Amino acid sequence: MRETAAALAPHHLAPHHLALEADVTRPDSADALATAAVSRFGRLDVWVNNAGVVPLGPFGELTDDELAYACGVNLTGVMHGCRAALARMRPRHRGHIVNIASLVAVKPLAGLAAYSATKAGVLALSDGLRRELRGRDIHITTVLPYMADTPAAAGLRPRLLPALRPEHVADAVAQVIRHPRPRVFVPRAGRLLSWMTLAPQWAQDLADRLLKVDEIALRADSTARSRYDAELHRRAGAR
Repeated sequence: MRETAAALAPHHLAPHHLALEADVTRPDSADALATAAVSRFGRLDVWVNNAGVVPLGPFGELTDDELAYACGVNLTGVMHGCRAALARMRPRHRGHIVNIASLVAVKPLAGLAAYSATKAGVLALSDGLRRELRGRDIHITTVLPYMADTPAAAGLRPRLLPALRPEHVADAVAQVIRHPRPRVFVPRAGRLLSWMTLAPQWAQDLADRLLKVDEIALRADSTARSRYDAELHRRAGAR
C-alpha cells in the first residue's frame, strides 16, 4: 500500500496525504485509523468503506474460513468503520460516510451468493444508519457499482455492460461527497436492476435465462482468477 501511495502522490494525492495500513476486520484497527486521521488533519469529514473481497464459486464449495473472512471484511469491517467514523462525527454533528456495496446487493448472482449477501448487508446497514441519523447533518451514502476491472473481478464474464474502470467508481464517490444522496448506482443504468425486483419471480428468472446472467460468475475463467483466489484462500486461512 505504501508503494501505491508513493506512486500516486505526485499526480493524484494531496500534498499532506497520509497512508496507513489497517485490518478492517478488527474494531481497534478502524478506531486507530480514525484517531490518526483526526490527529493529522484536525477533524474527520468523510469516511469511505471500500475494502472488500470476492469469494467465487458454488456456495457449498467455499470453505468456512473463506466465508468468515468475506463476512469479516465486507460487512463486519464496514460496521467497524462506521462506528469509528460516527464516534468522531456525532460530536460535531457533521460528516459523510460512503459505503461501497455492489449491484449484487439488489441483484444477487449464482456463484456469488456469499458476496451478494455481504453487500446486501452493507446496503441494509447504510439504510438503517441513515434513518437513525435523520435530522442531523451526517450523510450516509451507499454506492452500488457494476463489476469493476480490478483483480477481484478477474475471470468474471460481464454481461450487458463492459466492466467499469476503477476511476468511474472513484468519480461517483467524489461526486456524491459534493452532492450527498442516499444511493448511487454506477453506471446509472444499474438502477434498472433494482426496479426489476418488482417484477414477478417468473419474469425475473426468464430475463436471467435470456441474458445468461448466471454465466457471469459460474462460468468464470478459473485460470485468469487463480492468482486472486489463491491469495484470498491464503489470507482467509491465516486468520
